[in-house]
Order: sequence, then C-alpha cells, then structure tokens
Amino acid sequence: MKNLFFILILLNSINASACDICGCGNGSSFFGILPQSHYKFGGIRFQNKTFESHASLPLLKTEENFQSIEPWLRLYPFPKTQLMILAPFQYGTQTVVSTNKQTKINGMGDVSAIMHYNIKNTFFDSTAHKLDQIWLIGGGIKLPTGKFDYTSDKSTVDNPNFQAGTGSLDFIINSIYTIRKNNWGFNTDLTYKINTTNKNQYKYANKSRLILNVFNQIAAKDFTFLPNAGVLSEYAKYDSEKGIKNNLTGGYMVNLMVGSEIYYKKITAGFSFQKPMKQNLSGGELKLTNSFMGHVTLLF
Repeated sequence: MKNLFFILILLNSINASACDICGCGNGSSFFGILPQSHYKFGGIRFQNKTFESHASLPLLKTEENFQSIEPWLRLYPFPKTQLMILAPFQYGTQTVVSTNKQTKINGMGDVSAIMHYNIKNTFFDSTAHKLDQIWLIGGGIKLPTGKFDYTSDKSTVDNPNFQAGTGSLDFIINSIYTIRKNNWGFNTDLTYKINTTNKNQYKYANKSRLILNVFNQIAAKDFTFLPNAGVLSEYAKYDSEKGIKNNLTGGYMVNLMVGSEIYYKKITAGFSFQKPMKQNLSGGELKLTNSFMGHVTLLF
C-alpha cells in the first residue's frame, strides 16, 4: 500500500564534545521515521539523553540529563521538494555525584531547517514497482537562536556544551536512500554537519553520521505498526576556542537503535531508543548511557 510507505531522515548528530568534560544538549535533534512522504505534517517531539562525564575523576564525576520539547513541521513549497523545520526548547540538569550539587539550564534552542529534493521517488507515480525507492538529497541550516553564554575564564559552569544553543550558524548536508519490497525495507542515511565559529570565538567540531536501519510494516485493522532496528555511528574531531584545539573533545560512538511507529488514520505516534555498543568520547571521559525520542504528529 503506497500510502503507508515511510522514509527515514536523521540529522544533527549528538554532540560528542566537552570542556570540562560533559555531555551536550546542543544540536542533538534528529529525525526518526517520517510518515507518508506525500503528506505535510506538524507535531511535537520529545527527546531525553543521559551522560556520565569525568569518568576517571571521582570528585568531578557528573551526571547530565538533557531534554528537549520540539515542534516540527514538514511542508512542500516546491514540486518534489520537502522542507523540514524544527524549533526545540532545551532543558538540562548537571549533577556532581560527590556533592549532589545541581546546575540547570532551560530556554529556546537552535532552530533548524533542511530542504530535500526527490531525486527518485516511486511513490509519487501510479506505476507498479517490484521495488519501491526514495532517494533524497538536501541541505539546511541551524540558526543561533538559542542562548550561548560561555567564556573559559568564568567561575560558573565552565562548559561550552552546557548551553541552550551553540551561538553559531551551522550547515547540514544530507543524503537518504530508502528501498522497500513488500512489507520489508532498508534505509541508509549519511549526514555531515559543518559548524562555524561563534561570537565567543568557540567552534564546535564538524560531525559526520551514518545510519543503517531495517523496518517492517504490520497492519492490524485501522492501525499500522512499523517496528524498526538499526545502527547509528557518529564521529567528530576536536572543538577549538580562539583557534586553540581542545584535546578533551571529539571522538566516536556506535549505537544500537530500536523503535516503532504507530499509525491511525492521520495520526501517528512513535518512539526510538538508542543504546551505545561502542564509544570513545572525549578520550573516554564522556559516556552516553541512554537516549530516547518520542513524538505525536498530525498529517494534513
């Protein structure tokens, strides 16, 4: 059933950087499974990520929890072209394990917009195909709408990642290819994010990400379920401040992804869990423990 095909789009990698060592709540939005490629939609997403940092320093060891509530919207301003807009509100808590001291942040995050062009989309025609395919190529920007208030000589939270925004105008390049036969499908997604230097002379490292995902479509009366599983890998080099490299940043991780979408008429809801299989972030001092995303979305 062509009107039940779904595409996978992931962007804006989890920021694997720190100084002091810390998990990052900035620029972490990504798309999960998107419903019915010919429909516009709007909805709300929720994300939660937990980190452990300063792993080898008991007195400095911290736990970070980053959350975001994110309205998202998909429009079709031109033929074969989709526009995605995301506007997150960020909430973060950093807890020093030895003292239980907490620091919190909240506020508007960085708004992102990305546009994709349909190089190939067999679901936009009425011809029967043995294999259905979508290939999207696109690019976008992340605006510095979130607050960034960091200098390395501050006596308060000395952490460029513990911010509502990055303070920089950043660019996204993305290619997504999805293929489906009957009720089974496979997706590959490649994203590269180019970060610029912000007004505080801090530059987050550029990041690359590859995602491989398998999904299956299951119909049950008026409901459709789309369980899916895959692997997400990310890599970033070092951040820099005033041109000086920060060696306590960068690294890689490989995560297992498991989730499902639930569809009822023009209402869809979904969730996705990530669990690290292998990681080396900030020289081993930063560890992602869990990541969760959920959404409720209305098609129109």
